[in-house]
Amino acid sequence: MHYSLKRFLDANEKTRFIVNHLKNNSVPICISLFEHHQFNSGNSPNSLSKAIYELLYFYTWADIANLQIDSLLLNGPGISEVNVRQFCYWLKLRNGRSGKPISIKSYNSIVNQCARFCAWCGQWNATRPFDSEAGFKIEMMKVAVHDTWKSNSIRNRNAKLAPNLEDHEINVIDDYLKPLHSISRGDSPEIAYRNYLMWRLAIEMGLRISEILSLRLQDCTGPNHNFISVVRTDERSSECKDPRGAYSPRPKTLSRDLGYIFKNSPLQFVLREYIGKFRYKKTADGHKQFLLDHDFLILTKASGKPLSNSFATKIAVKIAQGSGIKGFHWHLARHSFFNRAYAAVLDNQSQLNDLVYYGGWSDQKSLDIYVQKAIKERSRKALSAWQKGENWKPSL
Repeated sequence: MHYSLKRFLDANEKTRFIVNHLKNNSVPICISLFEHHQFNSGNSPNSLSKAIYELLYFYTWADIANLQIDSLLLNGPGISEVNVRQFCYWLKLRNGRSGKPISIKSYNSIVNQCARFCAWCGQWNATRPFDSEAGFKIEMMKVAVHDTWKSNSIRNRNAKLAPNLEDHEINVIDDYLKPLHSISRGDSPEIAYRNYLMWRLAIEMGLRISEILSLRLQDCTGPNHNFISVVRTDERSSECKDPRGAYSPRPKTLSRDLGYIFKNSPLQFVLREYIGKFRYKKTADGHKQFLLDHDFLILTKASGKPLSNSFATKIAVKIAQGSGIKGFHWHLARHSFFNRAYAAVLDNQSQLNDLVYYGGWSDQKSLDIYVQKAIKERSRKALSAWQKGENWKPSL
């Protein structure tokens, strides 16, 4: 990449992004305008970060090709069909952040984002009136370029399927993270209880890691508070400062109150134990200080600061290595929860609506990635019954 993406807090304590050229420190005008537009549209910081980062591929290619994208989009004829095809060919040969070839999913996401970006920038090209012949030709060219972007997407024939942890894998991870087992391996009690609490919140309630790291004491404790409250950052008081600054986790789902589902769950016990005994920081003289200058639930060891997103990722990597469940990450636990929850309420419309609320979504379309998993499982059971000679009735 020839560009860097940096985040910062504006005067209103909101997370913003800026792109700089690594050599000359110049700032692409179009990306800055686009960032401003996307921010004002209410996109979450993580979504905005992903959108802007994907455009860096486009600008890096243009840098190599000696193409002035800002000038073409703001003052000139725009991006040509040839430019689109050249960029897409170049992109197919690139590696992603992991150093591995870009996946079909990532490739299509980048191409679609660049198409949206170019289409949005087109509105800034006001050098000719729309009703003039020249203006009409420009509008027709935009349509042709849009079709070219679309035609350069790669068709992915795999059905969109939410990844999942199998039952035995959930049991393995749970056994690995149980506090007594973690402590026996050498982990301190505060780390053991913290990691197990994070796991239970993810697998038992389907919380995103950003939601877990954003939890505050008042969200899960208090008189008759027999539920967990997920609260969007923009719905909290302006006095609720996050010391993580521009890198603070910001839940993008809707605010909601979630009751405990499982009767014999260890979640409530672990939550009480962690808050009462292990949520503290160590003072200079080695004493435990439980009264902190913030009320976030999940802390780093000893320092008492709120756990960062990057450190939570390191914990997930350690869990994958220690448990032997390769590829484990926090969002996989969320998917595993909703795969099972969706299958359980598939035939009940009111419960499906409840599940939409539980997941923090605005409509049922967000459940679509769990549909294929449920269909696959029902198909397996139907086929198994048929092969055994039992009475077979199609599930669908």
